[in-house]
Amino acid sequence: MDITYQSVALILKRLKDSEGQAAVDALIHKKDDRVRKEFEKWAILTYSDNRAVINEKKGADKGIDGVAYTRKSATEVLPVIISVKSGKIGRKEMGEMRGTIERENAAAGIMITRNEPTAPMIQEAKAAGQFKPENFSAFDRLQIVTVQEILDGAKMNLPLMEEVAKRARKAKVEKSQITLGFDER
Repeated sequence: MDITYQSVALILKRLKDSEGQAAVDALIHKKDDRVRKEFEKWAILTYSDNRAVINEKKGADKGIDGVAYTRKSATEVLPVIISVKSGKIGRKEMGEMRGTIERENAAAGIMITRNEPTAPMIQEAKAAGQFKPENFSAFDRLQIVTVQEILDGAKMNLPLMEEVAKRARKAKVEKSQITLGFDER
């Protein structure tokens, strides 16, 4: 059986209506670390719409499973830390994520979790405050997203993801090259 994150996505799509969370649980709780890592990849890449980078480091990853990028200003880009947790988590893990955001000088952190957030988790996320990029609306520094929300189609919604900015620059360059390429007769 193929165990890439693309296969995980296909399996989840096929099983979503018939099996729902049972399919998610089967993948999350596999003893095989490769399957769990592919599930992490699926969660991160699906939620970020393929705009995040997966942390391929084996072993202690310092709570960072993936990273996306957002702009603080026209010249400063900051990471957005993504962590995927399949087990029961609470305020403690949210506090650890806040510490990771600070340690990595990140704009924000996103906790992807199998379970619905508890009231203490939500309080800890709110206590992290907001990040205000230049010329854009502020957003929560610590966000909680459930696997069910991702299955239901939720996508990361942060201003000026670095990948989007790169595309815009590339399109601008390609447009100028096309204009310059015309033969003037």
